[in-house]
Amino acid sequence: MTMKAAYLKARQLLVIDKSKEKENRQAAKFTLFMFCALAIFTPQFAMANPWDGAADWVLGVLNGGLTRTIAIICVMACGIAAWAGKLSIDWAVKIVVGLVFVFGSAAIVDAIIGAVG
Repeated sequence: MTMKAAYLKARQLLVIDKSKEKENRQAAKFTLFMFCALAIFTPQFAMANPWDGAADWVLGVLNGGLTRTIAIICVMACGIAAWAGKLSIDWAVKIVVGLVFVFGSAAIVDAIIGAVG
């Protein structure tokens, strides 16, 4: 079964009556919202102690030495492409914005938290 056929079959199963498709989507969104709210406000889910170690590891990987080395190589590749006249402004902006978000994410989040309270 192809991916398109599986999608069409799932859509057909989810929406029995085409006139109620909008209501079904709203109900699904509301159910997802309520599940997320329940998960956030339930004490077992709200305590993030088991997840702190994993989150710190991911942060260390994304801000560590290997990622910095890859970013330096990306900037060097941009420079070489610019010398060759093959660098578009679109690609340069995407790379710079990506680097800012990856390496400045901690500062961005701290600024947002500091602004809120």
